[in-house]
Amino acid sequence: MTGRMMNMPLHTRLAGALALASALGLPLPAAAAQAPAWPRVALPSGAGAYQIGEQMSVNGTPTRMQGFVTRTAPLDTAAWFRTSLGQPLVENNVQGKLVLGRAQGDYYVSVMLEALPGERGGTRGTVTVANLKAAYEKRDANRAVNERMLARLPNGSRLMNQLSSTERGRATAYILATNGHSQQANRDHLVRRLEAEGYVLEREAGPGQKRTPGVPAEVAAGRTLFFKGRDKEAMAVIRPAEQSGSAIVIQTVNLVEERK
Repeated sequence: MTGRMMNMPLHTRLAGALALASALGLPLPAAAAQAPAWPRVALPSGAGAYQIGEQMSVNGTPTRMQGFVTRTAPLDTAAWFRTSLGQPLVENNVQGKLVLGRAQGDYYVSVMLEALPGERGGTRGTVTVANLKAAYEKRDANRAVNERMLARLPNGSRLMNQLSSTERGRATAYILATNGHSQQANRDHLVRRLEAEGYVLEREAGPGQKRTPGVPAEVAAGRTLFFKGRDKEAMAVIRPAEQSGSAIVIQTVNLVEERK
């Protein structure tokens, strides 16, 4: 089922998917030449910008993301963007971060702001531009992709977030799903499905084993499975869900032929 995911506000789904990728330390695409049709979002004077991804799909929506850091406080930075982005402007708080957003033609532009850690007094932000028209046109194809991903898990699984990117001949996709089944049931079902797709389970790490540096405790609390196949690999993390059942993260990486 994907209803819960699609009922979330766009900026919430985008922020959640990006947080998922960051938490796992998964690769995001490098900068690419920006197509003229995509809106450009101005940054405050003196802001230091860095690319997060320009060939991404977040929950089926083609998306480009750019990070930045300013020396001004969050309140002052927010005031600058309220003027720069124009009106009407939607404001929300997502996981304690201020999100400003507005529709711009076929796109939705949002800026997420938070204070820099410590006492530096600056602001860290993320600019997201989502192509709503392309997402609508590809809705049937996206639905088929989601159903194919969920087929790797037991019946009743719910897709919470999905993110994919392509960089230098590597197509990476990862999802977060939940269900009411046990971790063992999810593990056994997933292994069978991935083996049917040509993957081989290489190793498995339990929550009691030493975790990879940088992987957060909530992710490492589960069981991690590593798979290999011809020109592809996969990793899955199966852990207890917040209330009951299991939460599952699946990452796949496929080698693809680059277009010339």
